[in-house]
Amino acid sequence: MVLGATVMLALAFAIQMSVFGNGGHSSLSDLPRVFLHRGVGPGALPYVDRVLEYPVGSGVLLYLASLIAPSALGVFTVTAVAAGALCLVITVVLERRCGARAWRWAIGTPLLLFAFQNWDVFAIAATLAALIAYEHRRHRLAGALLGVGAAVKLFPAVLVPPLVALRWSGGDRRGARRLAGSSLAVFAALNLPFAIANRSGWWWPFAFQSRRNATWGSLWFWAYRLVDVPVHGPAGARFANAVSFVALLGGLAWLTVRAARKHLDPMAVAAAAITVFILANKVFSPTYDVWLVVFFVVLPLSRRLWLAFCAVDLAVCLTVYGYFHGVDSGAFVRLVLPWLVLGRTGILVWLLYAVTRSPHAATEPERVVDLDADPHLPVVAHAVRPAGAGARR
Repeated sequence: MVLGATVMLALAFAIQMSVFGNGGHSSLSDLPRVFLHRGVGPGALPYVDRVLEYPVGSGVLLYLASLIAPSALGVFTVTAVAAGALCLVITVVLERRCGARAWRWAIGTPLLLFAFQNWDVFAIAATLAALIAYEHRRHRLAGALLGVGAAVKLFPAVLVPPLVALRWSGGDRRGARRLAGSSLAVFAALNLPFAIANRSGWWWPFAFQSRRNATWGSLWFWAYRLVDVPVHGPAGARFANAVSFVALLGGLAWLTVRAARKHLDPMAVAAAAITVFILANKVFSPTYDVWLVVFFVVLPLSRRLWLAFCAVDLAVCLTVYGYFHGVDSGAFVRLVLPWLVLGRTGILVWLLYAVTRSPHAATEPERVVDLDADPHLPVVAHAVRPAGAGARR
């Protein structure tokens, strides 16, 4: 399986390099473009000396890569090597946990297409590690890892409310507080130095995202056009912000209540939270699909759902990036993309239903064992694994 993942990652790198040109101005990955356009590098700190549209964790990773190889190709290669190593670590972890189902990660189309597209793999690795720590009731560690993941890509932050509610409803209020507190503390600790050094530079990514309109890959864009709501300009951005914010809050509130009442499996809760975040988001990128891949492994989801997810992922990628690189025409995109977006939304709703229905709920109450207080309890940690976890192995 590691060999298969290695081959897939080599193909992913080859695809990226086949388009790389003009000193990095032409590329599939966002990394060369961001490096060239923002000028981050030795002597030019992100958020302090240069603005960046990504969270601070991504900016730090970009800066560290530029110290090793200060060129567009160098930054991309260094980041790709680190991301590839993490992909292989994730492969080993998933194979030991879930067996043959880990092939869904190792040879999935999202890994092939987006492993090196951005800094997503770093946030995915932190999120998976946090969930495993959460299962073993290492609440401080789980929260810290979610804080790190959210500093790289914001999506891990949406896992905190339902996971805290899950612990609270199970009677482990100390664990819930530790999870919430450590996630907030680590996220704040990573952001605070930049906020102090240059508040406007630190806030710039949030301001940049707030000014964006609903993008053509989101269902919101096509829905707004259908009902003749502005999709361009400041008014369109403000409306899209309000709708997405309300949708996200409503979706997370529903999930938090359901997780607490039904005692859902933590992995199922995490998959649902990320799906809600993607569905509510006014901005769509094909790279978001890779956030969900590990959950097709750790949860016993149907093969049909997995294949449908991969097929639409591939079709959307070919359509969007084909247009960006002059392969598809604008007319073709306007004809095909709305149907792909609708199909993708249907698959995400299907996934949301599949992970929140009762078969993924714990069948018996968990014993409350404070592993944060005593780090020498590996056997007990194994014994109190949530009900149903054995079926995933």
